[in-house]
Amino acid sequence: MVKDSSLVIQAPEGSYNESQDVLVLVGKVIATLKKRNLEAQRLLLEQKGNIAKAYGNVIVRENNTLLKADSVYFTEGTITAYGKVFYRNIEDSMEVYAGFLMSTNDSTLIEDKPLIKFLRRDTLVVKAEKFHIENSGIQGYDSVNIAGGQMKVDADTLFFNGDSNKGILTGGCSIQWKDGDGKSDTLKFFLTEQNELDSIILLSEAFVHNKGEKNEIFISSPRIIIKIESGELKYLRATSGKGIFKELDNVGTKSN
Repeated sequence: MVKDSSLVIQAPEGSYNESQDVLVLVGKVIATLKKRNLEAQRLLLEQKGNIAKAYGNVIVRENNTLLKADSVYFTEGTITAYGKVFYRNIEDSMEVYAGFLMSTNDSTLIEDKPLIKFLRRDTLVVKAEKFHIENSGIQGYDSVNIAGGQMKVDADTLFFNGDSNKGILTGGCSIQWKDGDGKSDTLKFFLTEQNELDSIILLSEAFVHNKGEKNEIFISSPRIIIKIESGELKYLRATSGKGIFKELDNVGTKSN
């Protein structure tokens, strides 16, 4: 067992490399590193750089978060995880799956086939080539895909605010809901507290098609606002739009 003011370690085997000033612990390593609870098969403590490197089925618990990975490096103010990374934040009801994660006190970078799940009544799954998280803001870059919340969305980039449950998508945006779909260069979406789709605003070269049981709509406009309830179109409002309306029994429309 190794103890100091910020470090407690238990391991079946340990050795010290004096020339490199590295403490090596092997076996079922259990440690507490600055209030983080750590489990691993191998742990290296590099004294000179104040660096800890954990390998083999690494598990890190801290407050309301859980991190699992093949290997995790700890430096001053930074945690870097590699290989089959799983991260869960219980407070935010969020899970992350990726091949690489780097977290500092201010932000988190997620790469290598990343996927984020928002776990509420309706699970929201978000994919992209790369994510950057800062406070409650999530930015996704390249080939963004969102599924769940009674919708499916594709775009180039995503800016999502978890506190307000609203997002902005840019670049070749397309969205599908139960009875319809829409396209535009820029798209805003708003979710309920349970991750269900509440409303959509399509901007710039917007197009919407909705086919319900008793009506069908085709419309293009610079700006289209849609209200969704239980995955179905409740109302649609378009600015200077043109289109085709068939049997509009329960759809209210306005135009300039």
